[in-house]
Amino acid sequence: MKRSMLYLALGSTLLSTTFMSCNENGKKGDNTAYEEKSASSANDVIEYTNLIVDLSNKNSAYVVRLVDNADNVTKRLTDNRNPMMMSGIIKPIMINLISHGKVKVEEPVDALNKTDQAFFKTHVTNFKTAFDKVKATYTLLDDYLKAQDYKDDKGVKGLALADSIRSQAQVFFDEKGVLMKRVNEVADASEIIILKDSPVKDYVVAMKADMQAVRNYIDLLEEGGEDYAKIADKAQAAYDKLEKDQAAHAAMDMANATKAGKEGYYKSFYDSFHDFLLAARKIQRDAKEKGAMTNSQLETLDGDLDTMIGRYNTFTK
Repeated sequence: MKRSMLYLALGSTLLSTTFMSCNENGKKGDNTAYEEKSASSANDVIEYTNLIVDLSNKNSAYVVRLVDNADNVTKRLTDNRNPMMMSGIIKPIMINLISHGKVKVEEPVDALNKTDQAFFKTHVTNFKTAFDKVKATYTLLDDYLKAQDYKDDKGVKGLALADSIRSQAQVFFDEKGVLMKRVNEVADASEIIILKDSPVKDYVVAMKADMQAVRNYIDLLEEGGEDYAKIADKAQAAYDKLEKDQAAHAAMDMANATKAGKEGYYKSFYDSFHDFLLAARKIQRDAKEKGAMTNSQLETLDGDLDTMIGRYNTFTK
């Protein structure tokens, strides 16, 4: 499924001194009230939004796996494959989110204004409800497969359940978009306070900007990859900009990163960015020759971005 927005949890050990908003530019944003709060209040807001980011990332990854399985079921039932092939479709294991702090995702912190407290209370509930519906429907499909009921109805119910999973997943991702848009806005305003005087500010700004640019590049390929010729020029221009920024940011002065003990983590991030560019260059060449991109190629790029995110998270811990 398309992941058009980038969500990043903030390293907990950096909350008192270090982190940066994507919108940091020296100007006040649309959330001035949050930008003018104390560092303590900003920390509370970030701790709460971190929980939502963690919940979103974990639930989204699980829903994508359920949809992949539903797609597999549809293909196998439609192709009238050997029923024994269904035994290879295994229900993913879900590991629940564990919070060791006092903040709970269902209880918005007091540092949020009343409007946002009400917003998050409503939309976190909606988000979790949408997730539970996908899970419940998949449980019905899993039972259907285990009982081999497709032998009785020629797969009719299985196909219907798979369709329902896809429809419910879309509702889930729509709700996620609404929730995370506000998370980003509120977090961006609070992060300005937290990273104001941090010595690693410039590194975090660079990494966040690069990850968002990579996300945008992948989105461009996803949206036009079926007819690559139409987006070839835009894709090449976007790639060239990524390559230029990677080189510039990888060569930044490391004095402050070294003092903070983060030079190795920063270099590791830009090594993974370099690996992404190598894969992207190969995929663009193949797409130019064949006229289209495959889902597998796009998944490769998504996986490389996940690696970048992981190394970024290591830097911010």
